[in-house]
Amino acid sequence: MNDSSAADEQVAQGTDDMNTVVVAGMGPVGMVAALKLAQLGHQVLVLEAGPDLAEESRASTFHPSSLELLEQLGVVEELHEVGLKAPVFQYRERTGAVLSEMDMSLLADETRYPYRLQSEQNNLTRIIRDRLLPMPNVTLRFSSPVQRVEQGDRHARIFLPDTDRDRPILARWLVAADGAQSNIRRSLGISFEGRTYDERFLVLSTTHDFRADFPDLAYVSYISDPQEWGVLLRTPNHWRALFPVRDSESDEHALSAAAMQDRLQRIAAGPDPYDIPHASIYKVNMRAAATFAVGRILLAGDAAHVNNPLGGMGMNSGIHDAWAAALCIDAALGGTDADHVARLYGELRRDAALNHVQATAQRNYDSMREDDDAEREARAESLSAMDRELLDKREHLRRAAMFTSLRITLGRLARELHAVREGDRPAGRRLSEMLCHGPVLAPGAHDGVTVRAVEQAGFAAAYVSGSAVSAVALGRPDLGYLGLAEMAEQVRRMASTSDLPLIVDGDTGYGGVLQVGEAVTRLEQAGAAAVQFEDQVAPKRCGHMSGRQVVPIEEMVAKVEMAVARRRSILVIARTDALAVEGLESALARVRAYAAAGADLVFVEGAYTEESLRAIRAAVPGTPLMVNLSEAGDHSALPPTRILQECGVALLIYPVAPILAAAQAAAQTYQAIRSTGRSDRTGTEWSRFTDLLGLSGQLAEAELLAASAALATSTRTGAPEGSIECCESPTEHL
Repeated sequence: MNDSSAADEQVAQGTDDMNTVVVAGMGPVGMVAALKLAQLGHQVLVLEAGPDLAEESRASTFHPSSLELLEQLGVVEELHEVGLKAPVFQYRERTGAVLSEMDMSLLADETRYPYRLQSEQNNLTRIIRDRLLPMPNVTLRFSSPVQRVEQGDRHARIFLPDTDRDRPILARWLVAADGAQSNIRRSLGISFEGRTYDERFLVLSTTHDFRADFPDLAYVSYISDPQEWGVLLRTPNHWRALFPVRDSESDEHALSAAAMQDRLQRIAAGPDPYDIPHASIYKVNMRAAATFAVGRILLAGDAAHVNNPLGGMGMNSGIHDAWAAALCIDAALGGTDADHVARLYGELRRDAALNHVQATAQRNYDSMREDDDAEREARAESLSAMDRELLDKREHLRRAAMFTSLRITLGRLARELHAVREGDRPAGRRLSEMLCHGPVLAPGAHDGVTVRAVEQAGFAAAYVSGSAVSAVALGRPDLGYLGLAEMAEQVRRMASTSDLPLIVDGDTGYGGVLQVGEAVTRLEQAGAAAVQFEDQVAPKRCGHMSGRQVVPIEEMVAKVEMAVARRRSILVIARTDALAVEGLESALARVRAYAAAGADLVFVEGAYTEESLRAIRAAVPGTPLMVNLSEAGDHSALPPTRILQECGVALLIYPVAPILAAAQAAAQTYQAIRSTGRSDRTGTEWSRFTDLLGLSGQLAEAELLAASAALATSTRTGAPEGSIECCESPTEHL
């Protein structure tokens, strides 16, 4: 058994090795996620690549929005003890002129923290570590770098360097907070889209107090200059200065004592050299993962997005990611549909990263380095005008404090997180889960009566045959007479009658490629869980008739691609009739192409032997197979269920059995009436039929509603219970 199947087997058996949540990374993002999840009562395993918490303190600004979250975690007071409040930030010219001064006390009526708190990120991770250590539902594991992960069925498989390939770490949910070089993101094949800046950033720490040179200098100051912009940032122990490094300058030169002194002297000239206890250069990226959520794996912080540090938004945005991830995981563990949760998290946090964090950081960057005099003057006037308009200034402060992006996330989570409960998942998702646990048997159903009968018999799904619907709706054989409108309406009626996942025969797609797209949309809206398309030439024939022809493989591939592109949760099944027309090798080539185009299942009409099914499985490893057990064909060579599972068969359909039974029973009844004048049907059969339709339950519900209405009326009018008042005239009670 390989590592994937072994892990799935453990999941199926409810193994004790399954972790509820694993968090990869003990930076500020991972630690916030771990503490929030632990406080929500979940079991959490936290993995850190290093032997201890990182001492790196590159991020040092906590915005008011993040401080509010840290207050809820109970760590904000301790962070203040090792922090410095910075209520004001400035936009300045290198000449010393202040373009605009932003005082966050303007938000004092909105937040308890109308300031930025300057404190190195390692202070927060240390504080949270000390909170996590005594918690019985938390395990901290150092020297545990995640090398790769795999998606399982409703869980994640996590591999460390010393992990046995057949026994990975298992987790129902994984929060990937393992940094910009995330092995988790890479192993999932998620692209990290964006760009690397031409300029590198040089960060210097100095014990020199720049306020001795500029008494009005704010603790956070952005210095605009077309030649060499910069940032001055006060931390509890140092001033930090950030400068750009041009392509023409080497790292060695930029880090030389002379070059660093020269840069600082250009900020504030003095007779003595600056004390520089720390200096580093790093490349700056503006990137975001193509998706922030894959299965039960959520990317957060630098693993999901990185941006330039102008505005101090990177770590804060990661903390917001961690908070949202914890809320989403908590909702999923409480019964909300997990796919809905992951999709909502990915949508909200990727939008925040791209349209709020990165957009703001890029505007800061462009403004500070602007070399066009007219643009610089326009920027200065804009800042000056904002100083005069209080409302504009407050809104600017909200965006800078990251309240705007966080409130969008939390607001939508509050409104939408529990919108899709586990029992209300789309039919396609429910069917997809069933297919993971052995062959699903789907008898045919063609109307409300038969779908109720299939459900009453205990089946998990039903197959809506085009042949059967053509017969009952049009009284015609399966020769392409049935159109999309008739099929969609029949599916809608059946789906409104039963919650059973319906697998719908979509024939050839009712036309060309464009019509396939419309068919997917219409059938999914009608309530179908899956739709099957075939590669016959139109007008099509029943799969067991002679004279069938198949379209060119490219045409069917285009149809599959269109179906996959247009669907939301409905599954796409690609059928080929090439086995009877062109032989097995042609059929294998076709299902390979259809699977590569995105088909969720493949179906080779006429393939029943173990040999042919194994050949199909080998051609499309990992793609489930469907087998048709129509009475029109000979499937006496079909192997037993255990072999079918080995061959990858996930779905067995019995498309026309009920329509054959119904037609025969109806014919016998009509013959009896004609011959004897009696139907030979009994009152017991009528009772069974009305029970199938739910008659007694519906009548009982109507009586209960009527009784409730009568009671409410008597309460309003004051009439004795059970009595009815009669009015002599319409004005009697006026």
